[in-house]
Amino acid sequence: MPTTPHPTLRTLTALVVALAVLMPTGASGDTESIRDARDRREAAKDLAADAAEALELIEAEDAEVSGALGALDDAVALQQAKIAASRQAIEVAEAEATLRWVEVEQVGVEIREARARVEELAVDVYISGLRPGILLESEDLSAGIRKSAILNVVTGNRSDTLDRLRSLESEMEDIARAADAAILDADLQQRELESSMLVLDRRIRSQEEVKEELETRIGKHEAAVKQYEREQYQMAVLIDNLIAEELRRSAPDLTKESGAGFIMPIEGKIGSGFGLRVHPIFGTSRQHNGVDISCVRNQPVWAAKAGEVIFAGWKNGYGNVALMEHEGPVITVYAHQEELLVSKGHNLQTGDVIGRCGSTGWSTGPHLHFEVRTGGEPKDPMIVLPG
Repeated sequence: MPTTPHPTLRTLTALVVALAVLMPTGASGDTESIRDARDRREAAKDLAADAAEALELIEAEDAEVSGALGALDDAVALQQAKIAASRQAIEVAEAEATLRWVEVEQVGVEIREARARVEELAVDVYISGLRPGILLESEDLSAGIRKSAILNVVTGNRSDTLDRLRSLESEMEDIARAADAAILDADLQQRELESSMLVLDRRIRSQEEVKEELETRIGKHEAAVKQYEREQYQMAVLIDNLIAEELRRSAPDLTKESGAGFIMPIEGKIGSGFGLRVHPIFGTSRQHNGVDISCVRNQPVWAAKAGEVIFAGWKNGYGNVALMEHEGPVITVYAHQEELLVSKGHNLQTGDVIGRCGSTGWSTGPHLHFEVRTGGEPKDPMIVLPG
């Protein structure tokens, strides 16, 4: 039977579709502007916030399902304990019934022996011809006394045997009733056990259904999240590409004239220049996007031109690095510093101290790595540097 998608899952799917709609196909720098890209980026942020809220709802409901699973586990454990107790009670009842029937058999043997004894005494009385009043009729007084004594013994034994017989028969009836009660109790315990087993089976099936539902929802949840992450990544790449393309198109050509007003960012000799080189650490041929200027540790680093600090902090292989934006716009980069003395938002004049020379990040010794970029593209710093 088809199932209805979960509301929060439908919301998340809708967000993914919306992201796909926001992403233009076949976009180029000729048809897309920076403003368009920024608008789409803001829309993507809103969708990301909605997606985060939807994910929180799904995770909260998953937590509720997990709680229900825990409760079912407790119920199953309790039911299993009841079943174990019922089985033990059945074993006790069956053992009691068996014991009672053994007692019934023993009493039956005694009853049969008692009946045989009564019959034997009756035969003895009949054969002996003994009867009450025999002493008065006897011609020989001593013989009469002996016969009377024998009669008393025989009749007394017969009376005792009959009493024993009646007692055994009553005891047998009591034992039989006890055995019947034990069997009845065992039957009752068996029915309770079967009922408990049915309850347990229902709970186990319910538990399995909840587990299956949870696993299905988690699978859909993970798939939706991965889809969203892919779309979000593609959106970010697209926006970055559009912005970079627009910057490249709008950036002016860097010349000595357009780059007038730059000074050397530090006092020292230029070592490794701009272009392809063998990387001093990795030993591979790589593009060097700036120039390296030798310096002494803690030597002051200067702003090459007036502008605003747009970044100051740690950046992977650059180590402690500062970025400045100048008129144009032109970006300058000051990397591998020992210490940064500025922060984002500072407005500096040409020659103001930015930091101290160092060897942080991917560096083989104290030097300043200096870059110049226009439209995001690295340019040879020697175009604007004096000398």
